[in-house]
Amino acid sequence: MNRRLVLAGWIVGCSALTVLAASLAVLRAAEPAAAPVAPAAEQPAWHRCFLRVQANMVTPAEKDLYRDSVTLSLAGIAGPYRVYLNGQLIAEGDGIPDEPRRRFKVPKGILQKTVFNVLAIRIDGKAAASGIRQPPILAGYFDEVIMDRPWDVIRGELAADDARLKPVAEQPKVASYIETDFRQSSTPLNQNAETMPGRRLSPAESLKLMKPADGLAIDLLMAEPLVAQPTHISFDERGRMWVSQYRQYPYPAGIKMISRDKYYRSRFDRVPPAPPNHDKGRDIISVHESTKRDGVFDKNKVVLEGLNMANAAVYGKGGIWVMHTPYLLFYPDADGDDIPDRDPEVRLAGFGLEDTHSVANGLAWGPDGWLYGGQGSTTTSRITRPDVDPPGTPGVYFEGCMVWRYHPTKKIYEIFAEGGGNTFGLDFDAEGRVYSGHNGGVTHGWHFVQDGIYLKQGVDPGKFGPPANPFTFGQLPMMKSRNPIPRFTHDIAMFEGTALPEAYLGKLMGADPLHRTIVSAERYPIGSTFETSTSGTPLACDDIAFRPVFLANAPDGSLYIADFYEEFIAHGQNYQGQIDPTTGRIYRLRGKKSTLITDVNLASKPTTMLTGFLSHPNRWHRQTAARVLGERATKGDRSATIFLKALLKQPNTHPALEALWALQQSDALDELTNIAALNHQAAPVRAWAVRLPGDAKTLSPTMLAAINKLAMVETDAEVRAQIASTARRLPVDQALTLVATLIKRDDDAKDAFIPLLCWWTIESHLDKHRDAVLALLKEPSAWNPAPVKEILLPRIMRRFAAKGTRSDFLACASLLDAAPQDDHRKRLIAGFEEAFTGRALPALPTELAVALSKSGHASPALRVRLGEPAAIDAALKLASDPAAKLPDRLTMVTLFGEVDEPRSVPVLTAILKGAKQPIELRKAAIGSLLRYGDAAIGTEIASLYVELPAELRPSAINLLASRAASSVELLKLVEAGKVKVADVPADMATRLKSHPEAKIADAAKRLFSNEVTPDQAARRAEADRIRKVVAAAPGDPYKGEPLFLQRCGVCHTLFFKGGKIGPDLTSYQRDDLGTMLTSILEPSAEIREGFRNYSVKTKDGRELSGFLTDSDTAIVAIRGFDGQDVRIARADLVELKPMEASLMPEGLLGGMTDQEVRDLFAYLRIPQPITK
Repeated sequence: MNRRLVLAGWIVGCSALTVLAASLAVLRAAEPAAAPVAPAAEQPAWHRCFLRVQANMVTPAEKDLYRDSVTLSLAGIAGPYRVYLNGQLIAEGDGIPDEPRRRFKVPKGILQKTVFNVLAIRIDGKAAASGIRQPPILAGYFDEVIMDRPWDVIRGELAADDARLKPVAEQPKVASYIETDFRQSSTPLNQNAETMPGRRLSPAESLKLMKPADGLAIDLLMAEPLVAQPTHISFDERGRMWVSQYRQYPYPAGIKMISRDKYYRSRFDRVPPAPPNHDKGRDIISVHESTKRDGVFDKNKVVLEGLNMANAAVYGKGGIWVMHTPYLLFYPDADGDDIPDRDPEVRLAGFGLEDTHSVANGLAWGPDGWLYGGQGSTTTSRITRPDVDPPGTPGVYFEGCMVWRYHPTKKIYEIFAEGGGNTFGLDFDAEGRVYSGHNGGVTHGWHFVQDGIYLKQGVDPGKFGPPANPFTFGQLPMMKSRNPIPRFTHDIAMFEGTALPEAYLGKLMGADPLHRTIVSAERYPIGSTFETSTSGTPLACDDIAFRPVFLANAPDGSLYIADFYEEFIAHGQNYQGQIDPTTGRIYRLRGKKSTLITDVNLASKPTTMLTGFLSHPNRWHRQTAARVLGERATKGDRSATIFLKALLKQPNTHPALEALWALQQSDALDELTNIAALNHQAAPVRAWAVRLPGDAKTLSPTMLAAINKLAMVETDAEVRAQIASTARRLPVDQALTLVATLIKRDDDAKDAFIPLLCWWTIESHLDKHRDAVLALLKEPSAWNPAPVKEILLPRIMRRFAAKGTRSDFLACASLLDAAPQDDHRKRLIAGFEEAFTGRALPALPTELAVALSKSGHASPALRVRLGEPAAIDAALKLASDPAAKLPDRLTMVTLFGEVDEPRSVPVLTAILKGAKQPIELRKAAIGSLLRYGDAAIGTEIASLYVELPAELRPSAINLLASRAASSVELLKLVEAGKVKVADVPADMATRLKSHPEAKIADAAKRLFSNEVTPDQAARRAEADRIRKVVAAAPGDPYKGEPLFLQRCGVCHTLFFKGGKIGPDLTSYQRDDLGTMLTSILEPSAEIREGFRNYSVKTKDGRELSGFLTDSDTAIVAIRGFDGQDVRIARADLVELKPMEASLMPEGLLGGMTDQEVRDLFAYLRIPQPITK
């Protein structure tokens, strides 16, 4: 048979990448004549490539995530095809369009280690001429290889056992890919044409494989088709079960993914509209009732259907509340007939959709009457209240995991606690503490306190970004486990029912979908929080598809379990299409000998009878009764108020605590009753008696005095922690009154929560009420309590030093002067030094320099500032020493730009000329040379300019333009073409054209005379063009990151990368393409406060421009387009004048290809950092 080799080229830039199979045929070695064969046009074509894959794709593991997550993505095949991998058929079909792509699972065991695996795609005769128009993609869980290089093509039939379809040891010369060809995945994904579900058993078969612990029994309550993909269970006051069925997951209906990162965080082409005008999906909210009260749910109703990304629902406060990302919806249902009275109200908007397995979730009624929810680690929200906030409201921005809450009648939205695990599901225990699980190891979960700031995911910032407040200086920990635990307890609930044996009462119950178990754990009070230890496995299952994802204390006293029922549970696999949206089960875990509660319809109880349920042994009854009493009171039935006040006086925690909650929800908690509750013998009652009035964010004088009196004598750490949380919500005088009392307790210095909660209260007032904060330390005795010495002193000093304005540094000096003892000064200086870890020490006011010197702990840099000859000699030596630590060298190099030391000029020049010196050191050297007026400096830098790396050229241009003599050198470079006109900022060109020296002004006018400012019509046309470019094809955020750092990162920070010349873009509305285009194409149209450009002239002849980073009566600090701060004494100023033009240049996108534009915007619009 004749054989031909075809070199198939992927033609880059075409809308369809065509394989020129026929025209590029190259005849192989001649063979003997054979029997007649079909014409070449009718013969099949075998397209081959060779892949040596990453080790994790072929290495077995206990949880075989990576081998189970290999897929092949195909597109652009015109006719019937079959796909073989190492001779095994893995896919076939009748053809695939160019879009959308179709993914196929690569079965485990076919790919082989260390060899070149053969991927062959056979295309039938007539279709073979069209070849494969889109490059195939082999993807693992995190990485992918786009096979867009020439493929080997063979004409004719091949048997499956043909040697040419088998792996080869040596790398072929064509069509081969190796491990380094894989990149971090960024190709947008779409919902696959067919799902690739895993193995499954019938509900009855799965039930037989359940292994409840001794004394326990498991009941199957419902299964598919009645329920599928359940992610949330709640109960209304009639004892009915509401189930949220997340059947649309993972792809939102009606919108298209346009970019993503390796963690499956995606950007879509638009924000989906809210119901009733939404894109119809498959999600369902259903309600289920046991009409015979026998534990069998015989009445089942779909209440809402066609929803799109609806993962949680609760009933109460007059209707149905649904987490329908990106919206919190309220469906009014005043008569409770489960038929909404009208279209839903959008109460909150702006929850992130970037990762649909981490969207806002876990709706739960708090005992205080607020609606609580969680947000996962890989989404970002910007919350507005459409029925309250005016158009254009920027919203409440938060990146990553947190707990939020919303008041249904006051319409207030708050972030309750920042950080935590990948929050999914919330649970309130009997005392009203809120918890969530975790999708990592180390901990069973998180105990959240009001206004707490927790480390995101329990790991260092990287994938999840740093804390929102850079002056947090510490985060609250997760609950420490006393024993090693496997990953993970995805959702947790404190079991506080009646239908499990008593040994389980109060236990932490955790759903572990990865190991297909329900685990239990002990809780041990440790100060203001808890530690845990695993105590058992109440339920295990041998069905590989059993995936418990949500637990709920039920009205019947048992524990309900939502089973997502999937063999493949990792969200990346679900995005790949390895999911079955038709399966799901709900189980009940109970004691074999336990009696289920049948009296569960609290809605039918008279109000006077309902108060009796506040003492019920089942937690659900107590907390639901409190909520229903509150709802009835707000509708006019206040007959329970007198009974509630009597119950509050009872000595036991329960029902006194429930009575307090019911009074609060009834708007019947008067101040006298609240103050009396502050003296209750049960600590949880006292804690809530502090928290509830604090929600108003101000206290009456009487209430403040009562809480402060409690703070003086309170013995319970949880109560003290709540006082600290409440303090942070109050006006400065009230907040500091409470903190001043709390920080006197030595034993709280080691508490996990209290010291940091106090610190954050203090920190929140340092900018506007500095004197009030420092007044806390007015008396020498106030410096001695352990929380002050160990926690607060170093942090206050570090905060002032890190902020770094002149007034902040003067506050540092005041603290050092006021410190009563050397131990206090040491702690202050430790905080000061920590502020400059890894970065250079800036210029310090004389007052601080003197204070540091008097302390006896003056640093080498400080001694240079004080003019000590020996220190100056040592500093010059250190600056020149390549073996010294870079931060130390940076400090000294920067220092010589702030003190007059002519001997530093040759040292600085040598550093600049040293090609092997670190870039940041060379940049600092240029900044320091700017101080010195020697004309030879400009001449030297001009001669070096063409050899300087791109990162240093802006600083060199800035220096050359700063003085008359060196400006001449700059203009010579421009005229010679060595400095591009575009590299000279517009404000600098304007300044040179108006220079007082005629030769400079004339040359500048000649060289910069062709500047053209686009008119509005041209800007609009360019904006429309870019919109079309961005929408035309996907962008790659990983390729966009270096473009950002090159084009934007010199000035702007995104997450924790980039410069600090312009505004930080992290919380900017980067999902709004129109707003971004306006800022890019017309940067001077709207200049953010604090970033106005200023022109500066000094007595020593310097001319600078930039924005003010610091200013007081003594100095100004100007930051130019090179990112360097220059501090100038006001006495040395000739002129300081604001300019109308932005420091940001126009033409930022000039010279970029369309794909580069798409990649840049894909990066600019990512919700969270993609690299560390």
